[in-house]
Amino acid sequence: MDTLSLNLQSLLSETNNLDSYNKIPFPNGGIIGHIHLRVTNLERSIRFYHEKLGLDMTTADWISMGIAFLSEGGYHHHVAINTLYSLNGDVHRDGVTGLKNFTIIASDASFYNSIKSNTIINNPTSENKMVHNYAPDKFTIMDPDGIQIIIRSK
Repeated sequence: MDTLSLNLQSLLSETNNLDSYNKIPFPNGGIIGHIHLRVTNLERSIRFYHEKLGLDMTTADWISMGIAFLSEGGYHHHVAINTLYSLNGDVHRDGVTGLKNFTIIASDASFYNSIKSNTIINNPTSENKMVHNYAPDKFTIMDPDGIQIIIRSK
């Protein structure tokens, strides 16, 4: 694993000017298999994603480096969290550049119901604040860094 800075000049030199005018949007219904998030407090985020959302800690132990990997169903990781450039920083606020939300599609009804129970019914705290009322097949909660997570049943 490496954390090299992005060489923006090199990246820009590889793009064609027409690319900026002919952008292809991410396909509607497209799926990304996993996500990497910058968090401000690793321990707090591990508690949220592991204890509240029920994701398992993977066997890769990078916590001493400020990184954790979590998954569901034994996958190598669905959510990676790190504090590499964000330790003790500001949490996400509306109107500021950064990830606003992402969706977790529960693999089955028991996983969905477990998440709903652990985050809303049993623990209605500000740390896992629900953004709006949930529908029968989805609800939205806020992670400790202000990122909205839409939880959907399959």
